[in-house]
Amino acid sequence: MHQMDLTKTLEELEDKYWGEPNFASSLVIQVHKLRKKPLCELSDEDLRLLIGQQMSLTFLLPLALEKLIDNPLRSGELYTGDLFCSVLRVGKEYWKEHKELKNEVDEVIRTYEEARETLEEHIRKYRNDHL
Repeated sequence: MHQMDLTKTLEELEDKYWGEPNFASSLVIQVHKLRKKPLCELSDEDLRLLIGQQMSLTFLLPLALEKLIDNPLRSGELYTGDLFCSVLRVGKEYWKEHKELKNEVDEVIRTYEEARETLEEHIRKYRNDHL
């Protein structure tokens, strides 16, 4: 996969400029605003919101997956792990066409499952010791 210029915005990368929102919902206004933000400035919450709308996945999924491989429970503002959940809700048609990204999702799942098993073991020991 070629390196993305993270200083560019989604508008610049896609060469699509939406102009002003034509619908006054907070989500539409937020999405318009985020399309003008350089990729390197997008927060976990921004990524969660855009990926949740199935938007610009070619640019946003690699960014999200890089963060999630590091920590699967990275989160936006909804709940712990919400960024990962928005990635997991991407339709299977997309993954069929983007196998290398699907491999990265599988890697995040493995990372999460290993961490969960380790934590559960420690929680069990803690509870047994403190009964």
